[in-house]
Amino acid sequence: MPDILSQEEINALLEAHTPDYPMLNNWLAERLGLEEKDLNLLVQQVIGVLKSEMPEADADDQLIEVLVERARTAKKKFTKKQIDALYPEVKELVSEVRRVRAENQKREAEQRAKKKAGKGRIITSYDFKHPARVNKDQLRTIENLHDNFARLLSSTLSGAMRMVVDVDTAFVDQTTYAEFIMSLSNPSCSYQFTLGPTNGQAVLDIAMPVVFAHVDRSFGGKGSSQGVDARQLTPIEIGEINSVIKKVIEDLEATWEPILPVNITDIELETNPEFMQITAASEIVILLAFEVNTTNASGLISLCYPFFTLESILPRLGQQSYVRINSSNQDELTRNNRLRLGGMPLDVCAELGRGELSLAEARALKAGDIINLDSKIGEPVPVFVGGDAKFLGWPCASKHGQNAVKVAGALPPERKDSLH
Repeated sequence: MPDILSQEEINALLEAHTPDYPMLNNWLAERLGLEEKDLNLLVQQVIGVLKSEMPEADADDQLIEVLVERARTAKKKFTKKQIDALYPEVKELVSEVRRVRAENQKREAEQRAKKKAGKGRIITSYDFKHPARVNKDQLRTIENLHDNFARLLSSTLSGAMRMVVDVDTAFVDQTTYAEFIMSLSNPSCSYQFTLGPTNGQAVLDIAMPVVFAHVDRSFGGKGSSQGVDARQLTPIEIGEINSVIKKVIEDLEATWEPILPVNITDIELETNPEFMQITAASEIVILLAFEVNTTNASGLISLCYPFFTLESILPRLGQQSYVRINSSNQDELTRNNRLRLGGMPLDVCAELGRGELSLAEARALKAGDIINLDSKIGEPVPVFVGGDAKFLGWPCASKHGQNAVKVAGALPPERKDSLH
């Protein structure tokens, strides 16, 4: 029993624009004058024989017999001479159908091979509107670095609001500066500042619900921002939030300390985000968002670094270098710093003792007078290095007959205080 095609396959074969078997469709419809129902059944039978596993020659002979027999029962009346003349015509038709079917199978095999080969390729989409200026490793290092900032921020806000404040890193993304500005509320509480030593600018934005919650808590409330409409901050509220921002800036400086010393300057508050033109609108920025949650309020604190601000720092943001700086031995680091400093001359002097004289006694001094000192014979004297008392030593003479001091040890802290 030959395979049976689905109705969808049969309908596709019978459409006039179908390129698979147009000659079969046309010949059966025009030559035999079959109706659509009979035509469907006959095409199904013909294609079923083509897909069968019998030898090609036997299948072709069977197809010829099927088509000629169908011609005998067609509405069109064929004479015996006409039916005998159909044999070479049907044979040529079957050969053509066989050839077309072989080409279709070859084309399908090539498409499957291309599809299979394409599975091994890694295709990465690239957004030309939002180009990735910072690679994934550097972005991951920035995120890990600012996880510490989130912890410091949580401690700072908890102390300022006198309640538990949870701060978590919400996301780290690359976007355009225009999209970042559009995401801010108006009015806003945004601080732009200069990030030294890069001399590039950055923006720290605090969501208004967090601002109003802090102000409410600072003035005796529960730390809630519900019922407060979006409005400009008053001078008193600005002064209150500025006191917190000073500590937040210190936290940010401490965050960058493992990478390089950072000094943040030129801090300015801006309540209209459209006036913050720290970079071009199309410039790519690194945006970090921190989710702030308290018992009665929640919101985001956003930190925006333009690409050119971090461009000189990016080579330091490799994962390996970041770990190496954190795990380096402090003693070794100090020793290396001393070696880099090199040698330098310092004044060294020993103090034999101290005494007190009145102004009159000092004016009356002359050669041969003796001054009493507070030090005793046999007691070590302090040795000053660069003006600071550091050691105790014994006055003596060198082998060349010069005055000298033999260092006995470090100066005790309790005696060091009395020598200033």
